[in-house]
Amino acid sequence: MCGIAGYLGKFEPELLEQMNTAQSHRVPDGSGLWSEGRVGLSHVRLAIIDLTDAGLQPMWDERRKVVISFNGEIYNYRELRRRCERAGVVFRGESDTEVLVNLLATFGTDCLPWLNGIFAFAAWFPAEQRMIIARDAAGTKPLYWAKTEGGYAFASEIKALRCVPGIDYALDPLGIASYLSLLYAPGTLTPVKGIRKVLPGTCLEWKEGCEGITHSFSPKHYAQEVQDFTKRDAIEGCRHYLNQAVKRQLMSDVPLGGFLSGGTDSSAIAHYAIKNLSSPAQYPCFTVGSTGQSYASGEGFVDDFPYAQFASKAFATTLHVAKLDVKIVDRLDWIVWQLDEPTPDLAPFMAYTICHMAQEGGIKVLLSGAGGDDIFSGYRRHVALNSETFWGWLPQGLRTGLRQMSNRVSPRTPGGRRLSKLFRHADQAPAERLASYFLWLREDSFCSILSAEFKVALGLHRPVETLTNSLDDLPEGVSRLNQMLHLDRRFFLTDHNLNYTDKMAMACGVEVRVPFLDNDLVAFTERLPDSLKQHGTQGKYILQAALRGILPEKILDRPKSGFGLPLRQLMHGDLGRRIEELARNGRLDATGVFNGQGVLDLLAADRRGEVDAIYPLLGVLCIESWIRQFTGK
Repeated sequence: MCGIAGYLGKFEPELLEQMNTAQSHRVPDGSGLWSEGRVGLSHVRLAIIDLTDAGLQPMWDERRKVVISFNGEIYNYRELRRRCERAGVVFRGESDTEVLVNLLATFGTDCLPWLNGIFAFAAWFPAEQRMIIARDAAGTKPLYWAKTEGGYAFASEIKALRCVPGIDYALDPLGIASYLSLLYAPGTLTPVKGIRKVLPGTCLEWKEGCEGITHSFSPKHYAQEVQDFTKRDAIEGCRHYLNQAVKRQLMSDVPLGGFLSGGTDSSAIAHYAIKNLSSPAQYPCFTVGSTGQSYASGEGFVDDFPYAQFASKAFATTLHVAKLDVKIVDRLDWIVWQLDEPTPDLAPFMAYTICHMAQEGGIKVLLSGAGGDDIFSGYRRHVALNSETFWGWLPQGLRTGLRQMSNRVSPRTPGGRRLSKLFRHADQAPAERLASYFLWLREDSFCSILSAEFKVALGLHRPVETLTNSLDDLPEGVSRLNQMLHLDRRFFLTDHNLNYTDKMAMACGVEVRVPFLDNDLVAFTERLPDSLKQHGTQGKYILQAALRGILPEKILDRPKSGFGLPLRQLMHGDLGRRIEELARNGRLDATGVFNGQGVLDLLAADRRGEVDAIYPLLGVLCIESWIRQFTGK
């Protein structure tokens, strides 16, 4: 796991060292540069596979047809290595990077669909004067790029692209608005106009003097035919593919461990990891200490810690407990800087705390349960889809009445917030209604906090448009549940959860792997009928059934939990006071994005219990911090 950067065009070679320095926090194990004429690649290394100099990058294939800078892991690299050897390739080391560069030299970009892993890479083909950059199918590893008058540049982090001259750093209104309403910028969007993200499963191809070419190498979501699995066959399939995924991702030449919340997903990963290792001692687990029932219930979740303790005892593995100090929010500026994007969520604090403890204990790799909810159907919004059967036959006037009623439901309790959200978009068209489940604030409240100039720049564009437009990419006949799972995987998981997890883990020099996003496991879940994913109000139905008799009942039957700090309590305390100070001293108005008085009015309405605006208000703080740190405004 590493950091990559580079360019194609008229740039100074010194730029490579500057970009490496900007990303040096990601790695403790060295760096490398290569440049020739108008092309350059740089690399900072976190050594996981083949710790020798044979794994150093940028790396050439044996015939010097391709040079690569690679970030990530290819879990099926041993099988792919044998394919290269049958084609006559002779290897000098044992790294997956060497396998990938020789695959590209031998088979070109045709090899990209064969890769099962988490990765972002750039490769230069000198004979063709062609550069490609690519990102894994799930979007686990970040990859940003920019085009300037000088040419193309790319990097694992926006911080490295700040070194590149000529990038347009004007704020992107749609990107900024997305952080407020969705918590993330979906798709290619970032906070600024001049920087874009490479989409998951996508390869960009550049030649000087030519327009870039973009092509996808991963299959479309839910393009496979749904199969009529028996429950028994589906259970066997779940067990097989999950075990296979975890076994693949245990490959490492350094110590590894795992996140353990005591929930179904992280516990399942721990079970199969220990099953494939020689001893539970080889899989130390990490969690955060008790966060306190007094606020957990108010936030709408239960305390994980007792369940993590129970799970670790059941698995006979060591549980390392990180102390979570709510004063960590005093480091909000630092967190925003590490995240590269103004992500309004406190879950990154949790991820950083755990990864930092792992790093101090000498653990470089952690397995995570992320993705289980997104492929098996585990979120409350999936349960809310049960109401979809009513919207089709209810008269439009009645649905409008339900929407209007939602404005009068008190958001002071978790139940009130969920009920309000359920009816808030009852009278919208199906695609709009589906995407609305991902919104955190009503649009009328959202607009009131924006400056007049920013609202003009935003125009009629709405953040949910990116989500609704992506539904057009799905094959015909995809069910409403699979449409929502598509939005979960394509945006919420990739642009939010996986993005902050990578940035926080790499700030500690730790790699996080996600077995639930293994290519074969994901493909299996796409073939499952809806009834085996969402069974009435029970989410992850077939996964739960597959784990009966494997995991303790106490874990399988526990209430669903969140993953975060007491945001509402903090926003009504220190964070709220910080917003008030920024509004009073003119900082919010100075961003060009916010109407300071409108933000204060929203904060007051939230405190009165009239709206639930906690996350958008945190977004105000994160966006102000990002603008100040990344643009100097």
